[in-house]
Order: sequence, then C-alpha cells, then structure tokens
Amino acid sequence: MIFRKINLLLLLIAVVSLSAEIADRILAVVGDEVILKSEVDQYVEHQKYSSKANFDEHELRSKVLDELVSNMVMYDIALRDSTIKVSDEEVQRMLDSRISAIIEQVGSEAKFEEMYNTTVSDLKKQYRSDIRKNLFIDRIKNKYIQKVSVSRNEVEDFFNMFKDSIPPAKATVSLSQLVINFSKDALQKTKSIEILKDIKSKITSGEISFEAAAELYSQDEATRKKGGSLGVTKRGDLVSEYERTAFNLEPGEISEPVKTSFGYHIVKLIEKTGEKINTSHILITPSSSIDNDSTAMKFTYSLRDSVINKKMAFEEAVKKYSSDEKTKYSDGNIGTVEIDQLDKKYIEIFSNADVGSLTEPIKEKDGYYIYKVNDKKNAHKIELNSDFSYLKNLTLEMKRKAELKKWIEELRKKVYIEVK
Repeated sequence: MIFRKINLLLLLIAVVSLSAEIADRILAVVGDEVILKSEVDQYVEHQKYSSKANFDEHELRSKVLDELVSNMVMYDIALRDSTIKVSDEEVQRMLDSRISAIIEQVGSEAKFEEMYNTTVSDLKKQYRSDIRKNLFIDRIKNKYIQKVSVSRNEVEDFFNMFKDSIPPAKATVSLSQLVINFSKDALQKTKSIEILKDIKSKITSGEISFEAAAELYSQDEATRKKGGSLGVTKRGDLVSEYERTAFNLEPGEISEPVKTSFGYHIVKLIEKTGEKINTSHILITPSSSIDNDSTAMKFTYSLRDSVINKKMAFEEAVKKYSSDEKTKYSDGNIGTVEIDQLDKKYIEIFSNADVGSLTEPIKEKDGYYIYKVNDKKNAHKIELNSDFSYLKNLTLEMKRKAELKKWIEELRKKVYIEVK
C-alpha cells in the first residue's frame, strides 16, 4: 500500500470505548431514536487521541450532539423515503471492510481481540445497526446534494472572493497499479493460465500443432502421447467444467484456459454429435512446491518487461493478471494523490518519476506492486483557467455544505426532537 496508515480510531471510532465502563444516559430523542452520552463520549475521546491542538471540551460536546441530532433527523427522513434502500448484504460488506482494515493494521484477529477485549463477532453484532443507519444517512444526504450544481459565474465569484486565501496546489501524481499477490493459489492459477495462453498462441499462429504441443507440454500422462486425445465421450463422462466448455466449442476451436479438479486445460473440439463429443486437451497441473515470494517477484518482473518491450499494454496486463479486484477492471487506476501524503519511500520514487513510466516491482507485505505514472502536476499557485476543475469542486463543496445546512434545518421542523 502506498498511502500512510490511517489511525485505527478513524476507521471505527467506537472501538476505543469497548473495554471501558461508561455511565450511560440519554442526551436526546430524535423521532424513534435516542442519542446516548456514550456516543458523544466516543467522538470526544477520538478528538483527544487524534488532535494535537487544545480544544474546549464543553463546546466540542455541544457540536457533536448537534451533529448527531442532525444525522438522526436525516435517518428518520430516509426511512420514510421509499426510494432509499439498504440491503443486509451492503451492511455486511461495510462492516467487514471496516473491521478488516483495523485487523490489517493490528496484525491479526487474535491481536485485535486481545487489544480491545472483545471478539470480532461481538463487535459486528454491536455495530451492525450503526452501520445500517450510516448507510441510510449517506444515501439521503447524497440524494439531496446531487441536485446542487454551480455555474461558471459562481466559480469565478468564488475565486475572486477567496483567491488570496486559497492555498497553493500541492504536487500530485495520477497512478495505476498492477498487483501480484503472494497467495499460492493465486500464483498457481496465474502461472498455469499464462503457460496455457502461451501454448495456445503458438498453436493458433501455426508455430506448433495442437498434437505436438500436447506431447511436449501436457501433464496428463495418459493422453500426452496421443496428442492429448480423450477420444469420444458422452455427456456425463467427464468433469462438468470440461464438458461445459467443450460442448460450447465449434469443431476445430480451442478454448481459453479452464479450471477443473485436475488442473488447468485448453480444450480442442474435434467433433460433436448430439450428446457425444470428441476432444483433445492440454493439462497444466499447478506445482505444489511453488515458492510464493520468488515466483511472484519473477512473474512481476516478466510482466513489466513485457509492457516495456511493447509485447502487451499495461492495461492489458492489469486486466489479465492483477490480483486487486477493485482496480483490475478499471485499468488499475487508483486516482490522483498528493505526493506528500504517500509513504516516505514512495515520495522519492514518484517525485523523480516521468509521466508514462513504470516503477520497478515494489515488495509489500501482500505481494509485488508495479505503478504506472499517468500524470504529474507540480506544486503551484491556483489560477482560474488552469485549475478551473479544482476550483469548481471547491465552489461546489462550499455550496453543498451551505445548502445541506439549510435543508437539515427545514427537516428538523418535521421530526420530533427533545434534547435532555
């Protein structure tokens, strides 16, 4: 990961109070919901941990309570809005994501449970309702603010009003990533598929026949000497993944790599008659003695060389081989980041990198990463034309905050509120 680690308290703020005894009481009632003293205490404790500056605790408690009241007002309205839905699956994904992020930083689930004197299962039960509420609040808030827009005149007015106080733009870099994990299963799959794709390419280019390739490469000892031939079989004779692939082929066609309980195959359909097929195959069985770290490193370097030597595009390599499911189908794009917000070693790397360049494979705890530099911008004074998109976002953010505040004030009139 290239970003600085986030304080655990920012990920799941309430965890800090799990092992503490709290004398609780109701501070406010909003609709059918109550706001407890412990909720306010949690936010105040977070501020104590995360803020280096002094602050007025009484004033902070008042602001926190007011914000929690506003949130519960939006929750109450969201529940009445038939267009806003939150599924149990969404709640579970969000809960799992937050807790996994904490466990990743702590080191293990056992360390987490020891540190906070609770089990992950108990924590999920305790905060499932809060996660659900937060999702409803986010949805109703986003539904409203998406209606807010700004014109060019508003952006120009904003710039003219605040140009002397707008801080300079920091140096940024736009990146894409290719990730190869250490996971043995992932590496075995990747390596096996890579081998079979290369074999298929040689066959389709006429460099070698399917039969010769089977004899040379297949790890099915029973068929390799027969050019990979399994002969004529009827539906149900072979494993389902193999059969499903074979029955979907046209005579003479060779499949993409397919996984079965035996390993990875490419299948060639010779003939298909009714419920019978005549096929040949080439089998690659993943090695059980694979050296995860070494294999990942070598494979990552080979991918980088292929991209640099223009044998494949970076985006193609990402789509085919990257282990990161979140980015592999968006060309590996992880967006634009401020360089000074990166880990120290990455600040040096990206400060000196050229646009379009690839980093050397970088080892992290979960695998090897290659980054592509898509764009870079140096630190500079904000100007209206060259930074219009940035200024538009600032203007929109300010307007949305103002409109949201007015909207919530109107909503408060529609919901029962009692502050104790």
